[in-house]
Amino acid sequence: MVLFNSDNRHLRGLTLLEVEELQEKATQGRTEPWLCRLSDDQLYYIKGPQATTKGLINEAVCAFLGRAFGLNVPAHQAAYLPAQLLTYNDTARQILGDGNSVVFASRQVKGMIELSPSSQQSLPTQFAKDLFLFDYWIKNEDRTMGQSGGNPNLFLDGHSNSYVVVDHNLAFDPDYNFAQNASLHLGYPFWFNQQHDQLWRDYYSPKLEIALKGLAQYAASLPEEWLAAEPDYLAHISANLALFRTDEFWEALI
Repeated sequence: MVLFNSDNRHLRGLTLLEVEELQEKATQGRTEPWLCRLSDDQLYYIKGPQATTKGLINEAVCAFLGRAFGLNVPAHQAAYLPAQLLTYNDTARQILGDGNSVVFASRQVKGMIELSPSSQQSLPTQFAKDLFLFDYWIKNEDRTMGQSGGNPNLFLDGHSNSYVVVDHNLAFDPDYNFAQNASLHLGYPFWFNQQHDQLWRDYYSPKLEIALKGLAQYAASLPEEWLAAEPDYLAHISANLALFRTDEFWEALI
């Protein structure tokens, strides 16, 4: 369990931002994130126990990996949620727990527009391929799109005209089945619209290697209470990520 003093919230020598205001529950998201103002006066969506401890670790690790891989994942961090904010908010307490805990916080990006079936074909081809490979790498099936809709977890930032990638709490699924579910991914038609060969492996392997090499240092900053609750989980994640070094990883993508 992470220990905090009464004035500053510390995590391995670093001062955590603190949740100062609970504003509203998000209108989207099965884990029911809450929009909050943190002590840096910025707005974030936070997730706590409703996402499970593994889910919080997944969010943090995949946000780091996604940014290292070159995807536009919102700025993120762990934040301290004090119990007093939840005392008179039964709705928030049912979702976020009793507080005095560390939550995952993802910076709000204003003006985002969720990807729709009609706008899917307008995705930049290389970006869609990058996203498809990234989700395959982290074993994430939670980015779907069909003719009637889906759960893309992908938004267009109207201000920067770039795509924002969110929501990775379901990554590293032990029951992940690429053969069965790959066609549901919004990037599937972009990846398999042409044959792939050794050149694709040569292109992506260095990018994955760079992202993975930075993970150990990043993981050392994860909240101790998350890691104590799931002591073997980082090893499980690392073992899964290292599979890109095998032939079997790439054979499924041909």
